[in-house]
Amino acid sequence: MSPAQPCERVPLSPTSMLELLPPYPIVLVTTRGNAITINQIAYFTFRPLRIGIGVAHSRHTHELLRAEREFVVNVPDASLIGAVRVCGSLSGRDGDKFQAAGLEWEASMQVGAVSLPGCGAQIECRVVREIPFEHRDWFIGEVVAAQKRVGHAGAKALMCGRHAYWIPGAEVAPR
Repeated sequence: MSPAQPCERVPLSPTSMLELLPPYPIVLVTTRGNAITINQIAYFTFRPLRIGIGVAHSRHTHELLRAEREFVVNVPDASLIGAVRVCGSLSGRDGDKFQAAGLEWEASMQVGAVSLPGCGAQIECRVVREIPFEHRDWFIGEVVAAQKRVGHAGAKALMCGRHAYWIPGAEVAPR
């Protein structure tokens, strides 16, 4: 291997660095009576499958997750941008976000948290661990059930960049 050719570099602030990352999934997380827009979501383990969501201490959902210990990750597509905006800007302390966002809900298969049938997929989780940080905690949920709408694919899921919403582009290579 030969050494990399020198190139000009520009220093960046920590927040402007985020623009260098690709868009990331944005989901609607539901509890028994609330919905919140979450853009901090990650896989933590595969066997068993565990998904984590980052929730700020100040959010109403943080209190609900601590008390209820269950949540559903609902995967919206571009048709639900309005609901994503509403659930990300209103607090469940102040009213019914389902009604404000025009979202219908239904009972889930395995957890008490409700599911959003208008979303392409629903992933039901039970909290198995909480990882604390300064301003938010990660709630790690073990996946106990999942379902999808016929025709839904992750390639149709809504993504969020630093300044815009996206849907994934075309596949470029197999893994």
